[in-house]
Amino acid sequence: MELKEFDLEQRILEKARALFFVFGIKSISMDDIAKNLGISKKTLYQYYRDKTALLELIIDDLLETHGKEIENAQQAGKNAIQEVYLQTQVILNLFKNISPNIFFEISKYFPLLDERFTKHRIQCIKKCIRENIIRGMDEKLYRKDLDIDFVAQIRLNQITAAFDEKAYPADEFSISDTLFKLTDFYLNAICQTAGKKLLNSIKTQYI
Repeated sequence: MELKEFDLEQRILEKARALFFVFGIKSISMDDIAKNLGISKKTLYQYYRDKTALLELIIDDLLETHGKEIENAQQAGKNAIQEVYLQTQVILNLFKNISPNIFFEISKYFPLLDERFTKHRIQCIKKCIRENIIRGMDEKLYRKDLDIDFVAQIRLNQITAAFDEKAYPADEFSISDTLFKLTDFYLNAICQTAGKKLLNSIKTQYI
């Protein structure tokens, strides 16, 4: 593929990503994407067969990027509590500029893509949550009597709910404030005395 063709292919992906993330999926057509790029629909279809093909690439890239950033945060955390805040920041930074409606649309209209989100939540996010709980218990920051799988599911549900407009309507709750308040609530629930002391010194850096 010539460089010029590759550049156009990347421009199409970037423009489609920007439009989908701001306006949602259903409201953006291939015609909208072509017009915003200043190209014909015929040219657009030479690169991507339909809107779903574009969306699949965009979502796969989003999930891959998120997985790498979560792993980086896991390694960068000096302790289990800081790791939670770093991973929370990763989630917020990656998804805060995406219309929450896009997750509803994927769930309703794109079941195969929704399965990818479900797989990512279990194999990436929940896995890291479980590992963090074990780390916090080993570091004697978290309570030693925690039911790891149950607590991991609670945390996963918290993260998912923060981006759900039905759970936290956008006109009443900001995603950032909600996510960090849920994080504080979660950590206070699982930390023992030593953990709570460290928590109070760490959270001011992120809230």
